[in-house]
Amino acid sequence: MYDSHRELQFTKMQHSPTFAANSPKLIGREVLHILGTAQLEGAGIAKIVRFLAEGLDPCCYRIHALFLAGAGPLVDLLEPVCASSRAIGWRGDLNDPLGALRFWSTLRRRRFDIVHLHSGGRSVIRLARVATGASIVRHIHGRVMELKGLSPAVYSSRGADSVVAVSQSVARLVVDGKATVIYAGIPMPPASFREARANPDIILGTAGRLVEVKGIEYLLRAASVLRYEFPSLQVEIAGSGPLREKLEHEVARAGLAQHVRFLGWIEDIGSVLSRWSIFVMPSLDEGFPIAALEAMAAGVPVIATSVGGVPELIEDGTNGCLVPPRDVDALVSRLRVLLCDPALRNRIGLAGFLRARDHFGPAQMVASFARLYNELLSTTSPRLDME
Repeated sequence: MYDSHRELQFTKMQHSPTFAANSPKLIGREVLHILGTAQLEGAGIAKIVRFLAEGLDPCCYRIHALFLAGAGPLVDLLEPVCASSRAIGWRGDLNDPLGALRFWSTLRRRRFDIVHLHSGGRSVIRLARVATGASIVRHIHGRVMELKGLSPAVYSSRGADSVVAVSQSVARLVVDGKATVIYAGIPMPPASFREARANPDIILGTAGRLVEVKGIEYLLRAASVLRYEFPSLQVEIAGSGPLREKLEHEVARAGLAQHVRFLGWIEDIGSVLSRWSIFVMPSLDEGFPIAALEAMAAGVPVIATSVGGVPELIEDGTNGCLVPPRDVDALVSRLRVLLCDPALRNRIGLAGFLRARDHFGPAQMVASFARLYNELLSTTSPRLDME
């Protein structure tokens, strides 16, 4: 629970003069968040759900989590903060009738007021609507279809009462309606965490899923060039995913074994950000770069590609640096400048810290979702417990 929790009281009932001690107790509306994978590579979306579960007033909203793609460690991650957290095995389409039946049965066990979908298409929306009668929120996180060779995605608002996009760049992909943009927010580490980051070693860090869209191979190519100018250069890669073995082969082939470390998934990214000189995000596309935001919040200077929602977070040369995707020469050039100028790294790191602190805290995100939920349910009456 973060310090701003008491500021996030979103119902006027408790503060009304007519709300006496013996009044009926307001029961929180039940909100079901539907996520895709429960494996660690889906932690970015799970963090958003966790912050909502921690930040929303439980007298108003009770958060539940359901993972479509089967069990995984993220189920346990959300269990302590959500009213319930569970997983089923369903591909999300009607060609898997047993999975669809499990989904239907799960939704019928409880009355939900809002179903908030982070994953799933028309079949998931239709079944959720029929099974619950709830208001449907479709939350769009990405701009490409990774299973189809990173081809551009297009989204429809049909079947949803509200569509949320993680950035303006993603919102423009909704073809038949308007999306509300709600940026992700993260808890801010104490300022002393940023100030204690002094480290004589040169370490380039990156964090995220080890998949094609994250572009990790381009960071490795840049490191292969820079190691001759900076013999002590190290690269640390925090994350897991299907491309790990391929990337390890690339490291061995390029003779980078003494310069690159694969850390695996790091739940507390702050534990490694504290020693990184520069955070590098070489993605081929990003809906909104939460990992870069976490680095900025820690005061680490960021170099990222100018794709998707990244320019909505980073202003090139001010609070971070932007380079074109797949452009190894541009990445090498910007890294070289920052590696040779510690004072510039500190200025950009401080500007990134201020940007994250002032505009992307969890309070802003939670308040935005509270307003959205309130608007969706404004025409229905809250349930009361008369006991």
